Amino acid sequence: MRALYFDGESGVAGDMILGSLFALGLDHQRLAQLVSAIAPAPFTIRVENVSVNGVTGRRVHVDTNEEQGHRSLSQVTQLLDRGGLSATVKARATAVFRRLATAEAAVHGATPETVHFHEVGAIDAIVDIVGACWGIEQLGISTVFASPPVLGSGLGRSAHGPIIYPAPAVLEILRRKPVRVVADLGETTTPTGAAILAEFAEFVEDLMLVPETVGYGAGHKSMPDRPNLLRATLGVVPELYDTDLLWLAASDIDNTRPEVFDWLRECLSGAGAIDVTMSSVSMKKGRLGVRVEAICDSNSRTDIAGIILSETNSLGVRWIPVSRTKLGRRIESVETPWGTIRVKVAETPDGPRGVPEYDDCRRAAENSGVPLIEIIESATRLHAQQLARAAGEREGE
Repeated sequence: MRALYFDGESGVAGDMILGSLFALGLDHQRLAQLVSAIAPAPFTIRVENVSVNGVTGRRVHVDTNEEQGHRSLSQVTQLLDRGGLSATVKARATAVFRRLATAEAAVHGATPETVHFHEVGAIDAIVDIVGACWGIEQLGISTVFASPPVLGSGLGRSAHGPIIYPAPAVLEILRRKPVRVVADLGETTTPTGAAILAEFAEFVEDLMLVPETVGYGAGHKSMPDRPNLLRATLGVVPELYDTDLLWLAASDIDNTRPEVFDWLRECLSGAGAIDVTMSSVSMKKGRLGVRVEAICDSNSRTDIAGIILSETNSLGVRWIPVSRTKLGRRIESVETPWGTIRVKVAETPDGPRGVPEYDDCRRAAENSGVPLIEIIESATRLHAQQLARAAGEREGE
C-alpha cells in the first residue's frame, strides 16, 4: 500500500503541505495551469529552495493582485465546479472547504452556508487546498498518515481582531483528534493545514513504513528552537501484514446491573471501539465484577473513557498501548439465490480468505426463511468459486 506520512514537529500549514508535495516531485507549473481554470483572479506560483537549519525545503509563494478573498462556501464550490478538476479532486477539495466552513460557523455562531471565509477564501488558500488534493492523487497515494499536529500558543491577529493561538477554528477542526500543545510558539498549525490533514490523514504515533522518497515543505516564520519544516515521507506500508498502534481501555467494574453491560457494548462499538470484551473477575474484598476491555485508536480515546465512566459505576479507566498486526483486507460481494452478500476478504500467506458479512446473511435469512447457517455456508462456497474463476482468468492473460 502506497502511503504518505506527514511529520509536523513545527506544525502544519497549507503552503507547507504543498511545498512538501513539490519536493516529492509534484509539478507546480501543471498545478498553476489547473487552478488557473477556476481561479477568480490571475496568480503565479513561485517555489524556492531554502535552507532551514541545514535542511533544504521548498517554500511556496502565491502571488496575486486580488484585493480581497472573502467568499462564502457556495462561492468557493462554484469556483471548484468551473471545470478542469477530476471528480475525486473536486470532491475532496469541497470536503476540505466544508470542514473549514463548519469550523468557522461553530466559532462565529453561524451556519456553514452563511459564514464567510476570510484568509482561507483567498486565492493562495484555494491553491493550497486544490494543490494538496490534486497532488495526493497525482502521486498515487492510497493512504495518508500524520503525526499529531503541534499547536502553539500566544496572541495574534485575524480579520476579526486579536485572537489567542491556536486559532479557534483550528481547535474546532481538530476536535476529538490527538494534538500536541507547545507553549510560546505562536501560530504553528493553520486552519487550512488542519483541515487538509483532518480530511486525508489518520493521526498515528507509531507507523511501520518503508520509506522511498522524503520531501520538506518550509514555512514562512522563524522558530527559535525547531526548524519550521514539514517532512513528508512517501513509502510503502506492507500489504500482507499491516501494523498499527492502538489503545486498550480496561476497567474492572462492580455494583452495576448486569443488563447494563449489553448496552455498554453497543455504546462502545458505536463510539469507535474496534473490539470489546468482557469477563468475570474477582475484585478486592471478594466482590465479583466485570472486566471491560475496549480496543480503539487514538482519536476515540476520549469518547471511550467517557462512556465507561458515565454508563457504569467505574471510577477510572486504565490505558495500555498495544501494537496490532493485521492482514490486509478488502470488501467484495457475491451473488447468491437470496441476493447480494458482502464478503470480507483477508489476504493470507496461503491466498485470499473470504468471510460473508453476518448482517447481510442475517437479513437474507429473515427475508427468505432459509436457515442462517445455510446462507453463510452457501455464500462462502460461492465466493470461493468466484475467487477461483478470477485467479484462472489472471493466469490465462
